[in-house]
Amino acid sequence: MRRTQAGAQPIENFAIRRPCISDHEPIREFLACLSPRARYLRFFSGAPPTSGAMLRILAGGAAHTDVLVATGDGVIIGHAMAGDRTGPGGTRLTEIGVVVADAYRGRGVGSALVRRLVAQAQIRGVTAVVMEVLAENRQVLTMISDHWPVASEERSGAYITFNAPLQPEVPPWPDPGSWPDPGSWLPGAGKETVAAGIAGATAR
Repeated sequence: MRRTQAGAQPIENFAIRRPCISDHEPIREFLACLSPRARYLRFFSGAPPTSGAMLRILAGGAAHTDVLVATGDGVIIGHAMAGDRTGPGGTRLTEIGVVVADAYRGRGVGSALVRRLVAQAQIRGVTAVVMEVLAENRQVLTMISDHWPVASEERSGAYITFNAPLQPEVPPWPDPGSWPDPGSWLPGAGKETVAAGIAGATAR
């Protein structure tokens, strides 16, 4: 069951799919229409990441990444991605990041994207999710504490990196849009290193 913000109506008529090269411009428009606060918490910058290199990554053009978009009435209303990498001892980790259009937050879109990302990561043999969160993003920190109580954390300046093991049964995720300040956890997406490719999550 999708959890939604109090008073918000869940949206049922949206689809989740993988993007393609023809989605570069729709993704650009989606990012440009996000509020500055949503972009800051998602990409750690208020400016939309709309360079050609970044759009290729966000459209699934980078190796070892899984990218999804949610669409409603033919328009992109949500974006999610996971970047896999090898962890200690040869374990397989993935970093995830999700963001939902302001008008659709709190209506089940973000939680559906996260569930799909996590389910697909488990199929790939991923054993843990890595999330980098701005220390000021209290809503996301609370969510991680509630849903990943055994997650380890490491602080570096303004960021906190969490490592949460995946369980066979993934509990329902709260809709990222239900949090007052939507954000994300994807360290590379907010830094120039992503333009060269993801080396390794937030969604609200």
